[in-house]
Amino acid sequence: MITNERQYRITKMQLARFNETLEKFDFDDAARRAGSQLLAQAELDALRSEAQALAQDIMDYEGLRSGKARGLQPTTLAELHTVLVKARIARRLSQRELADRVGIKEQQVQRYEAQQYEGASLRRVLEVARALKIDTAFLNVDLSPADSELEWNRFPTMVMYRRGWFEGLVANVAELKATGDEVVESYVKAALGRQVAILHRRSLRSGSKEDPYALFAWECRILHLAKRIRVEDYRPQAINADWLDRLRKLSVTTDRLSEVGRLMARSGIALVIEPHLPGTRLDGAAFLPRGNPPVIGLTLRYDRLDNFWFVLFHELMHVLHHLRPGKIESIFDDDIEDDTADKLELEADALASDALIAPEEWRRAVARFVQTEELVRDFAAEIGINPAIVAGRIRHEAKDYQILPALVGQGEVRKRFPDIAFNY
Repeated sequence: MITNERQYRITKMQLARFNETLEKFDFDDAARRAGSQLLAQAELDALRSEAQALAQDIMDYEGLRSGKARGLQPTTLAELHTVLVKARIARRLSQRELADRVGIKEQQVQRYEAQQYEGASLRRVLEVARALKIDTAFLNVDLSPADSELEWNRFPTMVMYRRGWFEGLVANVAELKATGDEVVESYVKAALGRQVAILHRRSLRSGSKEDPYALFAWECRILHLAKRIRVEDYRPQAINADWLDRLRKLSVTTDRLSEVGRLMARSGIALVIEPHLPGTRLDGAAFLPRGNPPVIGLTLRYDRLDNFWFVLFHELMHVLHHLRPGKIESIFDDDIEDDTADKLELEADALASDALIAPEEWRRAVARFVQTEELVRDFAAEIGINPAIVAGRIRHEAKDYQILPALVGQGEVRKRFPDIAFNY
């Protein structure tokens, strides 16, 4: 969709070039080059299709600009988002003029229109609608005070920018300083996929002292990245004992860590890894986004194999047993190796431990009592898991994190995810 005069001029030039190419198109020559008349016809059809699409965009824009456009009174919120762009053109307002009316930057209007207001808050959408004299009484909504309870300047904006989270939202630091609150708000709303950012229906380990805004920013990042992962339909019944056994056996060698996310995606759960933010000590979290599959986020705060597998299974137990729509939709786990936890966390700890090493397997493990590297390796090989998981269980139960240091896989996890920057 063309939204301004610059795009209009560019599109007209593109159409002229396509028309010129079509006029000069030599079918016989194209067939010789492609080695097939069928391929030459496909090339010609593609050129015609693109020219038709450009011509239609130009006609639509010219129709809007003439002021004769119809259908500028929406009846649903979804229609309103599209109508805002069309109405601004039909009112013969530039993006800068609309920005002045609303009291925001021109670049913000450009971003909104490029996304058809997908990342804008409901409050902002209604402000723009009023500036364009669009009747929104059909919505029958009051702006929720929860939307204004968030203090956008308390988010770790600069850290988020340095990590590249605002790609496509802001060009440089100067622009970020000028429109920081707007940028953060757009990012949050786009990640959540709903109009009002809510800070309830969540659970934290008891005694947590996390910075709530850093926590919320990390949550938005996880949900944003989860949308890029193609996952199958989530079927809880498919995640049975056999499935959990297949998952834990991926631990045998570190080379198979990359397979974990694929297995989970095939089972309807998105796995996202993102380092924690300053002001948090997060190890992982589990989310149940509205209308979307469950999501597990890991920080890899501790770069150890035993920690990776325990946190992964711990969050998986939250997904299977604790997350419920409208009740608990997100659970955050910080300092997961600390025993100070509530009933929910203790249950997830126990379930994760039993899923990694079945109780009947653990009862007959001599390595529990004679804690040598050889016995740990032998027992791990016998049940088909990585020795780090066994060593981690022994260390935790003994409350001695100095024993078996060579077996916990220190430094063996992060390097298996080379696309993620951990050294911020």
